[in-house]
Amino acid sequence: MKTNLRLLCSVLALVLAFAAAAFAQTTGTVEGAVTDPNGGVVKGATVTLTETATGRSVTTTTNDEGFFTFRSLVPGNYSVMVAQSGFSKATAERVVVQVGTVARADIQLKVGGANENVNVDIGDTEVQVDTTRQTVDGVVTAKQIVALPLNERNFLDLAVLQPGVTVVDGGVIDPTKTNTFRAVRVNGGSGTGTRVQIEGIDVTDETVGTTTANFSTDAVQEFNLARSSFDLATSLTTSGAVAIASRTGGNQFNGSAFWFLQRDTFDARPGFTTEKPDFKRDQYGYRFGGPIIKDKLFFFSNAEKLDQTDFTDFGSTNFPGFNDSSVLPIETFNSMQRIDWHINDNTRFFYLFNHSDDSSTGGSLWSPFQNIDWTNTHVFALNVTGKNLTHAFRFGIVNFNNRIASTEIPGFEFVTSSDGTPFQVNVGDLSWGPNSLAPQQTYQDNYQTRYDGSWVAGAHVIRFGGDWTRILLGGFANFAGPATLNGILTSSTSTNPMLYTLDTFLIGPQTGFFTARPAHNLPFGGKLDNRYSFYFGDQWKATRNLTINFGVRWNYDTNFFSSPDVPHLASLDIYGPGMGDGAKYPKDAFSPQFGFAWDPWGDGKTSIRGGAYLAYEANIFNNSLFDEFARIKSGIGPTQLSGDDIHDPNGNPIVVNGIPNCPVAQTNAGDYSCLSGRTLAAAMPYVAQVNAALQAAYANVFSNYDPNGTPSEFDVNDGVTFGGQFSGDYKIPYSLQFNIGFQREIARGHVLTVDYVRQKGVGLPLQLLDYEARRDSRFMNEAAIRASIGTTIGVAPAAVNPGTIQAYLNTHPGTTINTFALANDTNWPGFSSINTRARLLAGGFSLYQGLQVSLNGRFGDAFFERMKMGGHSLFRGMTYTLAYALSRNESTAGSVRPEFIANTQDNRHYNSAYGPNGLDRTHNLTISASLDLIGGFRLDQIYRLQTAPPVSLFLPQVGGANAIFRADVNGDGGVGSGAPRTDLLPGTNIGDFGRRITNLDALNQYIVRYNNDYAGRLTPHGQRLVTAGLFSEAQLIALGAVTPTIALVPLSNPNPFETRFNADMKLSRPIRFGSNERFEIEPSWSVFNVFNNNAYGTYGGLTGGFGSLNYDYSSTGDRADLAESRGLIFRRRQMQFGIRFTF
Repeated sequence: MKTNLRLLCSVLALVLAFAAAAFAQTTGTVEGAVTDPNGGVVKGATVTLTETATGRSVTTTTNDEGFFTFRSLVPGNYSVMVAQSGFSKATAERVVVQVGTVARADIQLKVGGANENVNVDIGDTEVQVDTTRQTVDGVVTAKQIVALPLNERNFLDLAVLQPGVTVVDGGVIDPTKTNTFRAVRVNGGSGTGTRVQIEGIDVTDETVGTTTANFSTDAVQEFNLARSSFDLATSLTTSGAVAIASRTGGNQFNGSAFWFLQRDTFDARPGFTTEKPDFKRDQYGYRFGGPIIKDKLFFFSNAEKLDQTDFTDFGSTNFPGFNDSSVLPIETFNSMQRIDWHINDNTRFFYLFNHSDDSSTGGSLWSPFQNIDWTNTHVFALNVTGKNLTHAFRFGIVNFNNRIASTEIPGFEFVTSSDGTPFQVNVGDLSWGPNSLAPQQTYQDNYQTRYDGSWVAGAHVIRFGGDWTRILLGGFANFAGPATLNGILTSSTSTNPMLYTLDTFLIGPQTGFFTARPAHNLPFGGKLDNRYSFYFGDQWKATRNLTINFGVRWNYDTNFFSSPDVPHLASLDIYGPGMGDGAKYPKDAFSPQFGFAWDPWGDGKTSIRGGAYLAYEANIFNNSLFDEFARIKSGIGPTQLSGDDIHDPNGNPIVVNGIPNCPVAQTNAGDYSCLSGRTLAAAMPYVAQVNAALQAAYANVFSNYDPNGTPSEFDVNDGVTFGGQFSGDYKIPYSLQFNIGFQREIARGHVLTVDYVRQKGVGLPLQLLDYEARRDSRFMNEAAIRASIGTTIGVAPAAVNPGTIQAYLNTHPGTTINTFALANDTNWPGFSSINTRARLLAGGFSLYQGLQVSLNGRFGDAFFERMKMGGHSLFRGMTYTLAYALSRNESTAGSVRPEFIANTQDNRHYNSAYGPNGLDRTHNLTISASLDLIGGFRLDQIYRLQTAPPVSLFLPQVGGANAIFRADVNGDGGVGSGAPRTDLLPGTNIGDFGRRITNLDALNQYIVRYNNDYAGRLTPHGQRLVTAGLFSEAQLIALGAVTPTIALVPLSNPNPFETRFNADMKLSRPIRFGSNERFEIEPSWSVFNVFNNNAYGTYGGLTGGFGSLNYDYSSTGDRADLAESRGLIFRRRQMQFGIRFTF
């Protein structure tokens, strides 16, 4: 079906001239129809559009249908004047152009003299029904950005004013985005793939997603957020797109200076603390613009600084002696400079430069990382507007830089060996030492050239354009992390984690390059990508009240996957012919689109609209670099080695002899598992010796590295590498978007929009399907198991049977399944027994369905006329927005970040684990209101309400690796020395609890059903042992090799799902003075989380232990501890005081 669709699109692209419905850039459109007093069309009328701020005028004439259009307009206020012989001139003032939208300016002429001018009221174009487009989008205006309360002053937080949108800290996506970036989640998306543009230039982070640049809120004029049926000029994304328009200068000097401060003195006490923590924030800056040469040359300048110190604490249940708190700094600086040159009335050029930088600390107090970013963005733009043709040219340069280090915070020192090597120590809930996310360096340079054009031809607006982006990525990331000691949490009461027993240790060389190409002044780690796109199509006004939009976009990405010249990975061919080939981007990646907008009564007050679109997703660099890293010669990448297999870049063992109680034969093989069982303190000196030998073996690896050499990283590590491989038959992911709905002006200045939005992701989320399938019950080595059991019970392998087993059990009371140590790779070798792991990328599915409702409008003074006190109106006007989505968001394995690789939930039938994921919100409501009050005060408010996410129900993992006999009910096994993949509670699927299973009583019914039908039964692994005649079923039951019985959930336990509600308010009092009151001072008082209302996070699990659903929380102390472990969704109530001077 997909092949036929591509073929059809290819033919259509060659035969038809398709076009986009509107530019996906940071400009807007004014269009309309001119009619006579009888409603007849007026052709040949002269229409003049004048920009209020700069005086720039553009002229066109109406066509045979009386239609006119102006494209590529800077957002702002305009006037439209129409002149035609036999009629009076007609002028419509304050036509508001918004980014990415169409302002409708239908004008009816009156019979009269040419010298007579009539002002025409066309209504409020800022809140208007769009009768020409099917795109589901919305604009956040300059008024909203300046007026509404914003904690931390990031304008992207206001994206929640659109239905189906949430905004989170960028650190949720990646540590490079911690504290200072935002991820805009659209229609249940993660925010990774949301495209972000500034004035038509893409600033999306191609390595991890979200954005590379920050912009001062005072530099932003407005932004458009597209949610479905994207404009064809939108780059690769299946989730959403943000188009930002910056402020500009005009013929009048204007500007603003501001200072906002927050102090802990005015904040509420956070939950679970007895004292109010330290907190301080100052944000200050300016914006200033005006003419250099009136009507010709204009400037705009802006800068903003944030200085903050914020409280953070660390809590450990296992080691309360480490519980402590401190304050950490955050600093950001953003600056934008812009020059606009009106070459003539038809030609405009501008240059924009933006700089942003930030520094902050993430991680925890005992395992922190320090993150810094700096980005420079250049935009060169030329817009040419003719009577029928418009041209928009863009060239942009984006330079993004990031560095992450991990240094100890004073008072929170790392543990180090005698040679000074810092170690990361992990025991229970304590992680102490250098953060495993450091060190990192990430660099991205974008060089983007873009053209968008339009041609008005009768009833058609033909649109066409293209884009070439040259992306140079590079960096270093030692994901192997620091030398690490993993301890076993026992019943010991010791407060010193170093006195606990070593389970495993991990070390790695100080390497971290994923490709063999130099870039950004580094010897390796580079990736060069060229991204091409073209679109072509038609906006056809089929009748005066019906517009048909159809078109196609073509995409091609030269380095969407690994570089084309990376080696073939022959080790993968055992899983199928060509599996070891590198994946290729297809040359027929066409994105067709169709839509309509119908105004049934032709009065511009109603639009019934619908659209369908096939959109492709980008492949973030993090996915493809893992693939390329595994294919190239070992030695330069972040190789992480476990204690039982320490080797050099060529696979030769690292040998350190003389370790007490470690057999020489074992250490000669690079196996240091003999250190397990000792205390961490006792093992650390020897691990440090092994680590030093490893670093010495890699000392000259960079200078001696041969990019064409062998063996590959994959082969050296038997497939156990970061990420997974894109095989030769991999297909790129896409989404099928569909929307149907209507817009209706329910009263003058009030527009209701209702859309049903459906997005089906195909190939998303990205799943790591392990083709080797170690420890899968299908692959049993009976001979090895017989030999192992025979050694344990003292008989020959051939003599192993239920009889000899029983004889052993009779003389060895207390024997369990663990005694036989059968859960290992030798006994369950997998598909080939050659590779330990072979994770290949497979595509899952996702589905978002939502009924999205928005209501926007303004109540004028007359509406509040009856609300008076002492002859004065209590209210003088109110602007409001309402955004609501009733939705369901489902995905394979419950993935909450479908654009990034993730392990399968069920390795045999990976798409069977499917349902509502952690980003699903049944109800999502945001209301904003700006109310002018008596006495000149203004009250701005935002209210948000969301339902809690669902919870997936899993079987308790019992017995570590031996859980294959106790909890692996689907038999798919797992990799490594730990437990197998967790399995869903039989009878349930992803995200069932909180959706299909609505309460604790209903949950208990599923537990009872499980206990009756599954508990106490053999897993597939146990059944294989019985089938082979090794054990009897009764013996395995006696040995505990059966699925566990699950305790019921006490019905008095706390509700796991709390609705999240938050209210922010801002009270201000503008004070105007000076000539014509052109100066204004505005003091303000903002309160965030006004009611200090804070929902707890969800909790889950069926282990019966504390923190799980079926633990009894009847005691007051347990309830309090549970509440603290669940955490709070919102920050405590905080107050902000501000002062702004504007002229």
